[in-house]
Amino acid sequence: MTTLVEQVEQFRRYVVERSRNDAKDVSLEELFQRWCASRSSANELEQSLKSLERGLADADAGRLVDANEAIDATRNRLQRTA
Repeated sequence: MTTLVEQVEQFRRYVVERSRNDAKDVSLEELFQRWCASRSSANELEQSLKSLERGLADADAGRLVDANEAIDATRNRLQRTA
């Protein structure tokens, strides 16, 4: 398992390499997302894609919940258990 310092150094090298090549107009956040994706296994990426597809299908079918309502419901549920 790599340490935090090693991970930061790996990310720094990734940013330096990409800034030389193809990422001159890319934000640091997007570079971080790309770096994380590049470290993911094919199975992890496939699972993420399936989750996104399920979410889009739910949205298309009208199965949506207002974010503020979901937050309020969660807050209320947690307060009852506290």
